[in-house]
Amino acid sequence: MKSFKEVWSITQTKVGLMFALIVPVLFLVVWMTGYHGATDRLDQLRIAVVKDETTTELYKKLQSDSPFSLKEVSSETEGMKQLDAGEVEMVLVADLIDKKKMTFYVNQANAEFANGILKQATAEITQGINGQPAVSSDIIIEHQVSDFSMSMLPLLLGFVIYIAVMTMGIQFNLVTQILQKRFSKWSLFWSKQLLHGIVLLVVPLVMVSLAFAFADIETSFFKVWAFQLLLTATCISVTQMNFAIFGPIAPLVNVALIPFQLMTAGNIVPSSMLAPFYQTIGHYLPVPNAVGGLTRLIYFDGDISSFVLRLTVILLVTVAVTLILTAVRREQAHIVEMKRAS
Repeated sequence: MKSFKEVWSITQTKVGLMFALIVPVLFLVVWMTGYHGATDRLDQLRIAVVKDETTTELYKKLQSDSPFSLKEVSSETEGMKQLDAGEVEMVLVADLIDKKKMTFYVNQANAEFANGILKQATAEITQGINGQPAVSSDIIIEHQVSDFSMSMLPLLLGFVIYIAVMTMGIQFNLVTQILQKRFSKWSLFWSKQLLHGIVLLVVPLVMVSLAFAFADIETSFFKVWAFQLLLTATCISVTQMNFAIFGPIAPLVNVALIPFQLMTAGNIVPSSMLAPFYQTIGHYLPVPNAVGGLTRLIYFDGDISSFVLRLTVILLVTVAVTLILTAVRREQAHIVEMKRAS
C-alpha cells in the first residue's frame, strides 16, 4: 500500500513503534534491577540510640544482633533532629531501670518500605532484651498523616508536573518543526521561553492552591509555591534540553527518565536500599529531589536547602546546555537565504 509506505517513511512512525517496545521493557528492567536485593541491604537503615548510663549494654547487644546500622546520639532532641533531616530512619529512647520501657520513633517522611521493616523489628528488639520484669515498647510516628491522599501529595506535586511539561514539550517541538522554515531558530526559541514563562506564572500557583484547599499543610503557602516554581522550571529545562540533544527521539528519552525518577523518589524504598547503580541517580533528577523537599515541607516544615540546591544546579546546567546547542545548530536553509536576500 502506498499510504503505508508514506506513513512508514515518517520519523514519528518509527519513534511511535520504539515507544511501544522500549517503554515497557525499560520499566521492567529498571524496576527489577533497581529493587533487586533491597531486603538484603537492611544495614543501610540507620537507628540512632539515645545514650545514657543504662543503654551501654543495650547498644552493644543491638550492634551484635541487629542487621541495622546503629549510632549513638547524646540526647533525644539530637536524635529527633537527625530523624527529621533524614540522617537516620529510627530513634530509640530507652529507660530500662525506672520505666522499663523503650520508645521507638519513626518518621512519616520515611519510605513506606523502611518504616514497615523497622516497625516489625521493634518487636524483635524488645523481645531480645526482655527480662524480669518485662520491658514494654511504644512506636511513635512523627508527623503522622491519617489521610491516604495526604500521604500521596508530595509524590503528586513532584511527579505530575514532570509528566505535564514533558507532554507540553512534545507539542511545542511539533510547533517548532512546523515553523522552523519561516522563522529563525532564536525567534522560535525565545517564543517558547515566553510560553514557558506563562506556564511558570499559572501552573505552580494553581497546583499549590489546590493542594492547600484539599490538605492541611504544615508550612506557608509561599514556601510551597516557591519550591513548586523551582521544580516546574527545572522539569521544563530538563525536557527541553533533551529535545535540543536528541531531536525527534527526545520524547522517548523523557519518558525513559520516568522509571528512574519514580524508583529513586524514596517514598516507597529508600534510595540507600536500591541496587548500587541506582543509589545516587536521584540526586541528578528533578522528581526525587522534589518529592524529598515537598515531603519535608508538607509534613513538618523541615529544612529543604539540599533539595533546593540540587534543583538549582540541574536547572542551570540544563539551561546552559540548551543555549549552547541552540547556538551551534544550523539555521534552516530557507531562513539563511531570506537573510542573504534582505
